[in-house]
Amino acid sequence: MIHRQTDVNNQDGIVTLDLTPLPSRRSMPAEIAALLREEILDGVLAPDDRLRQEHLAQRFGTSQAPIREALRRLEAEGLAVSVANRGVRVSGLSAAEAEEIGALRLALEPGLAERAAGRAALVDVAAARAAIGAMERASTPAALMTANAAFHDALYAAADRPITLELVAGLRARYERYLRLMWRMTGHAALSNDEHGELLDLALAGDGAEVRRVMARHIEGSTAEILKALGAGGWKG
Repeated sequence: MIHRQTDVNNQDGIVTLDLTPLPSRRSMPAEIAALLREEILDGVLAPDDRLRQEHLAQRFGTSQAPIREALRRLEAEGLAVSVANRGVRVSGLSAAEAEEIGALRLALEPGLAERAAGRAALVDVAAARAAIGAMERASTPAALMTANAAFHDALYAAADRPITLELVAGLRARYERYLRLMWRMTGHAALSNDEHGELLDLALAGDGAEVRRVMARHIEGSTAEILKALGAGGWKG
């Protein structure tokens, strides 16, 4: 059994905490990676914080072997990086990466939305409306992210483009830290959700050209807000 963090004091790259039991439902490396991933996404573990194997092993009450595997998973996801002579650290956030991911989203997602509008009868309207409602009620960046992903998935599924959907899902995983940062620092989530409603209405009306334009505006707006948040140093605390 490993443990969930209940009290964090992140100082000089070292995390101290109280421990409470967490039932184990997955392999230990997967569970450790999931907990660390959430802390990185929420900014509890900041860019360049060192992920010391010995400290993490003590924290989770395990040997260093599952810690190494958990850290390898985080590295594969782009959330951690191994630096020569500096150990494994939380990967940085950069305007260049945010802009690149935004450009890739623009290349993929407006086309998916347009194709979905051409297949409006296949759009899961109930799931899309439920996601819009969940986003209105969300009180944390994690809940916002879940609802946001659910809306886009419900809309894009009608496009029936599985390879493109796989690429979009991979980009979302890389983009999540940036979206959570933006939502912590701005009121942009409300505007994003208003645009979700507009996108759904356009898709159901079969207006492919307009849904493509609004989706591009939606992505460009989020990217611009992310760049503002990065410029304000929001990832520093």
